[in-house]
Amino acid sequence: MPWILKKKCISCKKCVKRCPVDAISMSKGKAVIDDHICIYCGKCVKVCPVNAILKDREKVKQDVETNIRSFQKKMKKHKDSTPQSRMLKGEIKRLEMQKKIIQGTLRKLKSLKP
Repeated sequence: MPWILKKKCISCKKCVKRCPVDAISMSKGKAVIDDHICIYCGKCVKVCPVNAILKDREKVKQDVETNIRSFQKKMKKHKDSTPQSRMLKGEIKRLEMQKKIIQGTLRKLKSLKP
């Protein structure tokens, strides 16, 4: 599924015009994708002049990098008050818990009958 980076979107509407199923609209001056309509063709990704639309793998990579930068910034901020190894262990534990929650949610969703 394509993802729109709202901060990068320049409201040119090229993606809206290019979408073959009208899954993209404008909201508050930014492009928005309706994932219930989107057929994941990627035409919007190709037409965006500022690369504000990412594919899944690009979105995952960007979010991982953002999370790492954020954690490194947090470590620098608290480097005198909290041992970095303890901060790192705590962050890993927090993310492992989130992973379990997401995996459990996915299992339950897959077992639901529409």
